[in-house]
Amino acid sequence: MSTVQEILTAVKRYRNPYTDAVIVGWMDTVQKQIYQDVPHEAEPYTFITVEDYAFYALPSDCDPMGVKQVTIETAVGSGKYDTLDFISIESNQQLSAQSKFYSVQGNENLFINPLPTATTAGKNVYIIYNKKPAALSSSVAGLLLSPDLDENFHELIELGAKTKVARERGEVTDKNNFEADFKELLVKYKTRYAKVYPEYPRVKDVMPTRNRRGRRYDGRSIQDYIPQ
Repeated sequence: MSTVQEILTAVKRYRNPYTDAVIVGWMDTVQKQIYQDVPHEAEPYTFITVEDYAFYALPSDCDPMGVKQVTIETAVGSGKYDTLDFISIESNQQLSAQSKFYSVQGNENLFINPLPTATTAGKNVYIIYNKKPAALSSSVAGLLLSPDLDENFHELIELGAKTKVARERGEVTDKNNFEADFKELLVKYKTRYAKVYPEYPRVKDVMPTRNRRGRRYDGRSIQDYIPQ
């Protein structure tokens, strides 16, 4: 498994005037772009609701744009779950105090509604999400670490960084060659990833469909429920 230092050394074989910090920054960008292009689903994350708390920190490796599903127990210890609807924080959709939904605030907090009370707190919540890779660093300790990307495809980080170096230097031919090699290897990575990546079990709602008639709304939007 290649370390950040080993990949950096490979990039620097393509002569350039850039500092280690700049090159590792490009390597970090490349890996993040790969994770955006090929989503990597993490193991489900779980937490327990707390009375009068509506905000819960997202996992540190969670891509805030990659929250795929949030489910909550119908009752404490029931083992049965409801899937919460996602509502954007900018939405003007009309809601009630009992509307079941979640939103993401500030790219770091999960907001859930209704607000847990003394009688409803203690429910399990599961989050299915796409993870983001750990940031690459040019620090002494950071150079000794390995990227999160599959070790068999660390060359993608090298080729992506070389592409950026060549672009900055104005070396059009080199840039095109590195980019072509990168794209060819990325296709192989996508193909392999689709075949071998494990699928984690989803928490399913096993309750019968509810009768939606008679639901009352109080004319409020999501902004009225999320503190500023």
